[in-house]
Amino acid sequence: MDHRIQCYIIIILSIYTSAYGDEKTVRIATLEDYAPFCMTVGEFKIHQTIQPGKDAVGFQGYSWDVIRQSFHEMGYTIHLSIIPWVRGMTYIKNGQTDILFPAGKNTGRQRLFYYSEEPVNEVNFVVYVRADAPIKWKELESLKGLTIGVKRGFSYGNQWNAAVGIKKNNVNKILQGFQMLNAKRLDGFIGYEYNWDYVLKQNNLKHNYRKIPLFSTSSEYLIALKKNPDGKDFLKAFDTGKKDLIKTGQLEQIKNKWFKADSPLPEQLK
Repeated sequence: MDHRIQCYIIIILSIYTSAYGDEKTVRIATLEDYAPFCMTVGEFKIHQTIQPGKDAVGFQGYSWDVIRQSFHEMGYTIHLSIIPWVRGMTYIKNGQTDILFPAGKNTGRQRLFYYSEEPVNEVNFVVYVRADAPIKWKELESLKGLTIGVKRGFSYGNQWNAAVGIKKNNVNKILQGFQMLNAKRLDGFIGYEYNWDYVLKQNNLKHNYRKIPLFSTSSEYLIALKKNPDGKDFLKAFDTGKKDLIKTGQLEQIKNKWFKADSPLPEQLK
């Protein structure tokens, strides 16, 4: 090979290695049906690569903005998978992704996963019933003997897990749960108040249902499998990045973007 060509190839390889060899990447999985925290809009790619300064195609939300900007602040490129929650759990347990969000805490999960120190969002657990339902609320005991819809793969905390005598019926989509409730195939539908309210508002259905008083609240986090040797480092990067967003005022800008005057900010996010 000509000496000049050989030198040229070496230079090109050196430039490529310098530019891409040290790239920090994190694989993140999340769900598509969790407005306004994370949601698909129009055409979207199930698997995407988002470099610092860029955004996802057809995917948005408050929590996504917080996570994306936190990792980008730390120089990470994100390999994003937008999949059903149950599949996301399979991905993280099989090592197909490093991070899954947003995840609430319960004893079962805490045996398997490390959690970020910084929460990504907050939720209130409430049960929705038809507007004319005669149910009188006396904590979860009020639901004994009733059929309550639950979103498949979602966690509603240890108090819900310990409740007995309730018939729990899995649904795949938030809107599907309300449709089943309206058709009297369910007596109630347990949900995350802000997210479920958002869906009702978007579909002009809020007047059809009422909420039983909330029975619990929870922060939601990023999780990494304890068996993942890099899991703690990824979570630490997010925590550091989010703290930087707070210091620079970027987190406040994200809040203002998603929670306008006509869509009040949940108390926990104020």
